[in-house]
Amino acid sequence: MKSQPENRITGLWKLLIETQKPLRLDAAAAALDVSEKTVRRDLTRLNQILQDTDCKVELHKGMCILQGLSRDAEDVMSALQTGIPETQSERVDWLASWFLMNGKATLQSLADRLYISESTIKHDLSVLKNKLKPFQLSLERCSSGLRLEGPEEQIRNCLMYWMRAGRIRPDFGMDASQVSCARQAIQNMVDQADLTMDEAAMQNLLLHLEIAGYRIRNGQVLENTGTTPAYLWQLAADLTEAVASAWSLDFPPGETENLAWHIAAQKQSGVLHEDEEQKRMLISAVQETMVAVDRIYGTSLARDSVLAAGLAAHLSVVLVRLRHDMVIDNPILKEIRSQYPYAMEIAQLAAVQLQDMLGCPIPLSEIGYLAVHIGGSLVRSSKHHTRRKKAAVVCTTGMGTSLLLLARISEQFGDDLDVTGTFTLRQALELSAEDADVILSTVRLPETVRLPWLQITPLLTDSDVFRIQNHLQRVRFPISIQSLFHDGLFFRDLNFTDRSDILDFLSDQLLSQGYIDSTACASFATRETLGTTEIGNMVAVPHCMEGTVHTPAIAVAILSEPVLWEFSLVQVVLMIAVSGEFLRKENELFLRLYKQLASPAMIRNLIQTRHLDLLKDAFTKEEIG
Repeated sequence: MKSQPENRITGLWKLLIETQKPLRLDAAAAALDVSEKTVRRDLTRLNQILQDTDCKVELHKGMCILQGLSRDAEDVMSALQTGIPETQSERVDWLASWFLMNGKATLQSLADRLYISESTIKHDLSVLKNKLKPFQLSLERCSSGLRLEGPEEQIRNCLMYWMRAGRIRPDFGMDASQVSCARQAIQNMVDQADLTMDEAAMQNLLLHLEIAGYRIRNGQVLENTGTTPAYLWQLAADLTEAVASAWSLDFPPGETENLAWHIAAQKQSGVLHEDEEQKRMLISAVQETMVAVDRIYGTSLARDSVLAAGLAAHLSVVLVRLRHDMVIDNPILKEIRSQYPYAMEIAQLAAVQLQDMLGCPIPLSEIGYLAVHIGGSLVRSSKHHTRRKKAAVVCTTGMGTSLLLLARISEQFGDDLDVTGTFTLRQALELSAEDADVILSTVRLPETVRLPWLQITPLLTDSDVFRIQNHLQRVRFPISIQSLFHDGLFFRDLNFTDRSDILDFLSDQLLSQGYIDSTACASFATRETLGTTEIGNMVAVPHCMEGTVHTPAIAVAILSEPVLWEFSLVQVVLMIAVSGEFLRKENELFLRLYKQLASPAMIRNLIQTRHLDLLKDAFTKEEIG
């Protein structure tokens, strides 16, 4: 295997140090797995690096000899070794920083700086070009080699994106006092305008100012469009005035305008709340979107006023970012997708609905933040639906035993049951749904009792506890997910490479076996066009949107090899065929389902064993708590 090109200079240096005697060029070439011509070229570069020290390498009759080894030379080489990117990913980041800061370069100059071949540079630049496309930036040929081209706003957005991701650390020529002054100016603006801006938002503004200062000094300024609201312009103008004085730099009107929109784009800044018309539009868009989501998932998100207000406020900031092409990073996106797959799936569907209304495509990083709001609503809804049940206790064995039984019930079910009192057998006959949800009785009750009841022993044994738990679980989850799996809808080792073929196969099986009608069959593909149904962990859960479901069911497919769904690989597909009426009665179906499917160990075992019973067992455990 050839040595990494970027390590050749330091590798050659190490060979010369280790041998401590004349080194044959052919031996060096063999050790580095390169040609003698390459070794000669690298020796020339090495001498250039060492030119400010007393050390140099001499060539004589096919030999290279290190002369005048010194501490200065060792320090120079040590610094060189730590500063050279070692992997393609690191080189691409280095190249991004170079072009974003300097604008242009020749292939040879880049190869010389990184101590790699031009062919390697070409491969690295090909990767970089793809990474620049989302920012509408490109590398174009010019008389001086390659030049970065694209809108000035996007060059700055790209710089900020790469820096926020921690991948580059360019030097903008600011000393500590200048940076400190800008930070204080931001803090003063926040305090005087009574804004609520967190530390991350303030750091983003500081970074924006540093980038703007660097670009202005290099003659790259933005044009003023005159579209900024007056109050927002004034905030930015006060800030640029304070910074301009400390930096000895003039901020043209276009730069003040750009800063104004960056202030508005910061999370929780609150500066756009005065636009009541937009606020009403966003709340209306959110409510309309949530109605559509509720129709598909059987949720009650449209009735959550906290969600509507929170999403509207968040979207007011998102719109600024989207309309000004501010690409942001979401550092917790991976965790959101893995820990909250249900909220993420709903957010992806909501994003499709919202972007049609708002006229802006919503990227995955922003969708992740929408999922956080939706996840909070799902938690609130779950708590609402899991209120404590009311229990009436019938105990005929005496006051002492009754008190002990009440204490045991409270100890075991304090979070789930609210005991409304102890009653006699005669009183139990008159109890209604307003009095209790269930009766716990130490004696058998007659058939005329109108409420569900369980017979327990006065000492509340483990068997009694188990029976009460089962009852509470059935009350909360009247439909068993296990009952939705059918042997005839379980398919092992399917050899498909495209998700549309998988959707067609499974929906056709549901149709041909009589579980759904043709309208429901076609709606699986329609649902997928609204947003991906992959939920991470190698799982996708397509589901129907309309039509008739004759018998609720889940078709399961395990693929021979994973396929790229949209964002990630999928090998397990659960196609859910349930009606809207079913979801209204069992509106926690998806939460319950996703909770089990989020287990990497269970999915890994399912892929390995390919047994439907493994899925059934997972939901058997759920049903018994």
